[in-house]
Amino acid sequence: MKHYLLLLCLFITIILQACSIPNENVDTSFIAIDGELDLSEWDNEKSLINLNGQWDLYWNQLLDPTDFKSESKIKQTDVIDIPSVWHTQSLDGEPLPKEGFATYRLEVSMNEINEVMGLKIPYMQSNFNLWIDDKLLATNGQVGTNGATSVPEKKPQVVYFSPKNKTFFVTLQISNYDYDTGGLLEPIILGKSENIHHSYFYETILQSILLGVLIFSGIYHISLGFFRRIESYFFYFGAYCLVAAFRYSMIGNVYFTKIFSNIDWDLAMKLEFISLYSHIPLLGMVLYLMYRKHRSNWFTLSSKWFTLSSIIVTIFFGLLTIFTTAQTYLSFIVYFHFYMIIAVFYVLTVAINSLKEKQEGSYYLITGLAFLMTTVLLDIFTSLNNSNTPESNFYPIGIIVFIICFSLVLSKRLSSSLNLSVELTEDLSQLNSELETKVEQRTQQIQQSNKKLAELNEQLEKMALIDGLTNIPNRRQFDKHYKQQYEICAQEKTPLSILFIDIDYFKNYNDYYGHQQGDECLKLVAQSLKEERVNKSTEGLVARYGGEEFVYVIPQLSKEEAEQFAEILNQKIEKLEIVHEKSLVSNYVTVSIGLITVIPNTTEDMNSILKKADHALYQAKIVGRNQVCSAPIIE
Repeated sequence: MKHYLLLLCLFITIILQACSIPNENVDTSFIAIDGELDLSEWDNEKSLINLNGQWDLYWNQLLDPTDFKSESKIKQTDVIDIPSVWHTQSLDGEPLPKEGFATYRLEVSMNEINEVMGLKIPYMQSNFNLWIDDKLLATNGQVGTNGATSVPEKKPQVVYFSPKNKTFFVTLQISNYDYDTGGLLEPIILGKSENIHHSYFYETILQSILLGVLIFSGIYHISLGFFRRIESYFFYFGAYCLVAAFRYSMIGNVYFTKIFSNIDWDLAMKLEFISLYSHIPLLGMVLYLMYRKHRSNWFTLSSKWFTLSSIIVTIFFGLLTIFTTAQTYLSFIVYFHFYMIIAVFYVLTVAINSLKEKQEGSYYLITGLAFLMTTVLLDIFTSLNNSNTPESNFYPIGIIVFIICFSLVLSKRLSSSLNLSVELTEDLSQLNSELETKVEQRTQQIQQSNKKLAELNEQLEKMALIDGLTNIPNRRQFDKHYKQQYEICAQEKTPLSILFIDIDYFKNYNDYYGHQQGDECLKLVAQSLKEERVNKSTEGLVARYGGEEFVYVIPQLSKEEAEQFAEILNQKIEKLEIVHEKSLVSNYVTVSIGLITVIPNTTEDMNSILKKADHALYQAKIVGRNQVCSAPIIE
């Protein structure tokens, strides 16, 4: 048990480390002051920058870059800290309203002009238009001056631009008439295009993996619930995973709105929060069904009442969300957070009780619940203490860890059930020795049948590795052999040669002599290539790569030796004297050969080597065919 817990803790640590990597290369030492961000000391090759700090604020003004060319027409209201919501900002001693519109502006100075820069813009509930100098780069929804003209949208964006000077201006029009808060809750990130792309790509891959785990776990456990209806908690746990997956798809890269791009913003928001409310009753049903046979009547009764109360709370908040606006139901979300805190402590009580009574898998359960409780409380308390906090970052990771731990609990239960079945079977076998003998005989028959099937499968596998027409190895066997030789040569630091061989003007041959004669031509060429062995010490292999193209993989030959061997093959095919009246290079069938010799290393993968050999073949065709063309040696 201790070993399993140690592995589980290690796995959790790996998840946390992976989730922290995207933020490690963000340099937070640069802060904008009075609308100016000095990046003259920034090393843009190694890090990204949050455009945080004081931006110029123009309240109740929608200004574009052309308006700033005539400064007499505009009036700066104040500066505003980014990221933040604007109702925390005061104007003439009064806080700004949650609804409204404004223009943010920031002057950015760098030490050099970069060819291509990038901005990673987080999803905002507010609508915005973003310019770099005079160029409009990004929009989110429709910016307006009232509720009728302001159309909300929720999508993260990555945009690229080429600054013309060392100093450029970021202009951001923003409006909010639908969400509970207006403004920019998360920082805009600046960096070189390749660094921005790498950061965005990593976050996308990470979220996709975590989302895939949730979806797969949901489908798997729902399937178990259908097949094992006596243990219906499988079904509810699967539903819990899918609801968590849906909720997770609404944050980060917001996959849901990318897939359903035309969905109404208000509907998407309602679905997001209804999915959040659904977590508690689903988890309550899982725990109630798992421990309803608990020895304590008080525990069973409290579990039932908790599940019932969570359903009532979820229905109440769900109806509130359905029949009111976002500003209304979001103002009540703090009360749901308090209920979540109560639920977290109750669930932890369930885990502690199961641990005391030594329930199966209780160590895994309390580990997962403790981790989930910690992430939930972190997100809730952070949100309650700071209204400028963006949406949850910890909770999805807590869900993943909890699902893994809970899956181990369910697996433990299944394993125990299977072990019990095995024990009952053994007891029954001991009571009936005659039946045991029959079972043994039947087992031997099955083993013999399996042995025959294995032999047949082996034959089929060999057939699957041989080209049916030419009777030489096919592409599949080549791939397998190529990978083996690549790894051997990489380990031994010995050369590896690839020859791409193509029959010249074979289409003309087929068209003139017919496909049946074309097949005979392929057979003759293939057998001739197969018969030509380099030497007994090499592990050379010739295979049909496709159509009229063959490939030869040869280890342990220098480039000069490989070229000599290729010339031998080239001459041998022509000496077959297969008449080809439609060839433009000879009266007989000839081949063009592209050759590359490499010493495998980490800079050249297998695919790139094949591409270079194929390119060498292409060069052989361009310069006249019926010859060998070598790519430069790669070490």
